[in-house]
Amino acid sequence: MATPPARTELADTYPNPSNAVFRTGIGKLWDYVTERLGATGSAADARTALGIGNAISFRNLLINANGAINQRTYVTGTATSGANQYTLDRWRVVTSGQNLGFTTAAPDSTMTAPAGGLEQVIEGSNVIGGVYTLSWTGTATATVNGAAITNGGNTASLTANANVTIRFTGGTVLRPQFELGTVATPFERRLDGLERSLCQRYFELCPVNFRTLSGGVAGGTYNITYGYKVTKRSTPTLAPLGPITSLNVSSENVFVAANGPLESFRYEIVVAGANADSYVFGRVWSASCEL
Repeated sequence: MATPPARTELADTYPNPSNAVFRTGIGKLWDYVTERLGATGSAADARTALGIGNAISFRNLLINANGAINQRTYVTGTATSGANQYTLDRWRVVTSGQNLGFTTAAPDSTMTAPAGGLEQVIEGSNVIGGVYTLSWTGTATATVNGAAITNGGNTASLTANANVTIRFTGGTVLRPQFELGTVATPFERRLDGLERSLCQRYFELCPVNFRTLSGGVAGGTYNITYGYKVTKRSTPTLAPLGPITSLNVSSENVFVAANGPLESFRYEIVVAGANADSYVFGRVWSASCEL
């Protein structure tokens, strides 16, 4: 990689630099600039020279790279109860019983990866193939698809449309970035609302409140359709969270929508007694289709 000339090679106290030193310095400057801006200096050539192609925005394929989104309200240092358990959005602790530690200095969280690893799986549909660069601030070590990689280092050529697993182990991780090309560029920031919607493609909390007025039939079923905020990547698994407040309800259930399973689900209650109000308040369902 070309290095810039020393300033004294181009400008120094008279009578320096000599013509020979100046010519050498100009040559170094030319090599340094063209390596970074390309032969013509056009924007397209500069991107190619930097190894980032056309990727100007959305360079970082890691979602929630700064750890700001925490839909599960994961508490730092809480031991996981199973392998590959998700904590902060899109980040999972590989080994059961280990934990993710994090400290927040808004807008970023410094994550501490456990000995067994902290992972994010990048969906293959976002991988166009080729050489990628992984960079981060911190003391953790890293692998890409199981192969060790240095901070700012390049991967082997990756297969297009294939999932990629990024794992950090045994140290701190701040603002990690995984991007197409051979050069680590400055950390890409995206708006919080946009980052949250990227997370919700894989996991979303769905609050459901439902009420029927008096006149219901005992044992009768009543339902509503809940539309997700973001279309899911695949049919999600639905699970109830937390306590609820209910009246005159014998049971509840959810069903994946027959039409548009990536868009919505159906919530159903069974009424306990006839001719009485029924309601469910405070129920939250999680919809998860993590990789």
